[in-house]
Amino acid sequence: MLFSEDFSKEDCAKSKRRFYIVGGLLLLIGVLSLAMPLLASFAIETLVGFFLLAVGFSNALGAYGAFREGVSPWQQAFMAAISIVAGVLFLTHPLAGVMTLSILLAAYFLADGVLRVVEYFRMRAVGGSLWVLLSGILSIILAFMMWRNFFEGAVVIGIILGFDLIFGGLSLIMLGRGLSELGKRL
Repeated sequence: MLFSEDFSKEDCAKSKRRFYIVGGLLLLIGVLSLAMPLLASFAIETLVGFFLLAVGFSNALGAYGAFREGVSPWQQAFMAAISIVAGVLFLTHPLAGVMTLSILLAAYFLADGVLRVVEYFRMRAVGGSLWVLLSGILSIILAFMMWRNFFEGAVVIGIILGFDLIFGGLSLIMLGRGLSELGKRL
């Protein structure tokens, strides 16, 4: 819907509600992350560790099934082993996991920021879209801050994530407000 130039009243109403809900949730999670940045950092690191284990065991089950059928899925077995080892390392060495995540998070913020800036140019006719641009610029700035300071460890992830979530949430709320005004004009 947001990639087209034609907005219907129904599209605006559906998108507005979704933007308000998702924006409010992002805002709440961002405030909690800022209030407890160390806890947020290690919570993220622990979740990633469990996800890696889940992916590894899923791949291992798939590879085992394929081996039983006579197929040799060595690539799947190799990826299962790597995922399981990475998951175990994340869960047993949380500080190293947090530093690894800080590097990955910097790359994410950079990509997310660039995509938000591009999205702004697609939707600049909608009121509130300037907030999407500001959110994108902030994500790019945070990416460079994170890259420069990723050795400082755990607290940086929680704080940067909190700010990014707050501005992302605010941008969606303001975009929902802009869609509300656009819906009134249609």
